[in-house]
Amino acid sequence: MKERYIEYLRNKGFTSLFVGEPQIQEIIALEEDFYGSKYKKEALGAARDAIHQFNVGKGVNLNKVKSLVSEWINQLGEKPESMMNLLDIRRKKGYMFSHAVNTCILSIMTGIAMGYDAKQLDELGLAAILHDVGKIKFSKNIARQFPGYLTRREKEEYKRHPFYSLEILRRNQTVSVNVLNACFQHHERWNGSGYPMGLKGNSISEYAQIISIADVYERLIVGMPHRLPTPVYYAAAILSKAAGEYFNPVIVGKFNQSVAIYPIGKTVRLNNQQSGVILGVDLKNKTTPVVRITSSEDGQNIDQIVELDLMKSPELFIVDFEDVTPNYSQVRADQAYVSSHVKE
Repeated sequence: MKERYIEYLRNKGFTSLFVGEPQIQEIIALEEDFYGSKYKKEALGAARDAIHQFNVGKGVNLNKVKSLVSEWINQLGEKPESMMNLLDIRRKKGYMFSHAVNTCILSIMTGIAMGYDAKQLDELGLAAILHDVGKIKFSKNIARQFPGYLTRREKEEYKRHPFYSLEILRRNQTVSVNVLNACFQHHERWNGSGYPMGLKGNSISEYAQIISIADVYERLIVGMPHRLPTPVYYAAAILSKAAGEYFNPVIVGKFNQSVAIYPIGKTVRLNNQQSGVILGVDLKNKTTPVVRITSSEDGQNIDQIVELDLMKSPELFIVDFEDVTPNYSQVRADQAYVSSHVKE
């Protein structure tokens, strides 16, 4: 490969490519690199440490968190494809911590797409990683339950966590009013159906509008105890459907442009029931990657090499990850999720 060829590819937005004929297993093995980086573990550890400090009553020492957020902003600004290295979209016991990190990364990506300056990105990122800190004041029963499983009284308690976040964060004089408002308002909804104040439209902090979208999207793609993870394609479609009702439609558009990325090496199924492996993603067309087809529509392995550029084949699109036949009852449940649980 000549350097000028490589530079041409960089300018086109391609961040990696395969030379030669790698075995499919070698491609799939790349997934571990994308989800197991040392940097991601440090990010989760820092979030865990920060929230633990609140939990044990040691106050809010935000220096480490602010430094970490600044690092992410710099990295995502210079290498937007590195977002997948930082996201951790697997369910785990320490979900509160990984959720804080994921929501922060997704929010920063959206802020960058919206043209935010350095100060705005710092405030947005800090608010996003701290948006649920008020939940540390929950009783053990409420903390481990999904809102749908709570009693009416417990649900009312659950909805008080924005007040708890405000109470915790306002003790630190270095936390700006913009950050406080974002944390307090991230459950408000565009049509006024949210809580705690029932604000609507642009009376809601713009940071909170971004975080609310990132928060719901993250819970969709990670899944919850009562529901399976939602494929990226469906999650983006669900947000689009909710735009104008629950979320600012302009921000949803920016969000989907920024974060609907398919990781290289991931196995997917197309709408024609063929399976394949993601080979590359053009940063300007994130929902239409290049796919190496590995099985036919009837599930038979394909011996010859077939590489499909979805951008050039608009009739085909990805419907699910990991060779799982789309569960259309799950899709309907996902769509109902936004309307029935978006207020949680």
